[in-house]
Amino acid sequence: MDRHLHFPDPGHLSTISASIVVSYALLPFLQAPARQVEFSLFGFLVSFQLNFFNLISLLTAAMAASGMDWLLRDHPRRKDKTTIPHLFLPALTAAAIGFPLGLIEISPSWWVIMGLGSILVVLIFIAEYISMDESDIRYPLALMVLSAVSYSLFLIIAIAMRMADVRLFLMLLILPSAYAFFCLRILKFRLGGPWRFEWAAALSLIIAQALIALFYWPLSPVRFGLLLLGPAYGLVGIAASRVEHPDERIYVEPLILAGIFWILGILLG
Repeated sequence: MDRHLHFPDPGHLSTISASIVVSYALLPFLQAPARQVEFSLFGFLVSFQLNFFNLISLLTAAMAASGMDWLLRDHPRRKDKTTIPHLFLPALTAAAIGFPLGLIEISPSWWVIMGLGSILVVLIFIAEYISMDESDIRYPLALMVLSAVSYSLFLIIAIAMRMADVRLFLMLLILPSAYAFFCLRILKFRLGGPWRFEWAAALSLIIAQALIALFYWPLSPVRFGLLLLGPAYGLVGIAASRVEHPDERIYVEPLILAGIFWILGILLG
């Protein structure tokens, strides 16, 4: 019996992973002065500091997306499936590694973050490859990994944007958009069938409203991220429960975990 235990080509996987790792490993030896970038967007002044770490993050994100596409095109079960939904999470993960690397001094902790981040990128490559085939016996495990990484990335992006003191309109452009993509993927994983665009749009609108409320509170970046992650996680769980069991009210598990995130935000913030 075919157990569908497909694995990405080791040569291709090692090439992509090594390219990303080398890009970050060279950072301590390559330095460039930061530049202040300003431009107008829809009548708003956008201002941010562009440094070498930001450029490497963008470069590694592009490398991760193109590398994931390269791996998936050799998948024996791909057929006419598009690879586009599988490219965003590796790209966002590779880019997110650059945030802490650009904020802390070069030290053993810096190398630990770089090493663990590189391992995480490799695991996501493998999980995305497995998720291309729903009949793969490792498919549920791959979905758990990808869902957990999605929530973690949402938390990292929220904390990083709060730490960088990004203006509200930019947060409203980026965070709800990223959340909408994560909603689509996670609901697709849990429910199968068509993409749930209506649920993603509705939940993203609620998160945008929560973001506006939390933005004006004097919250630390960690507390801000955790308080936003609570409803972000709970809403997806409630939506999935409503679709799976429309005649039942299964809200306990999503609300409990959302409450745990809020408690952590209060205690750790």
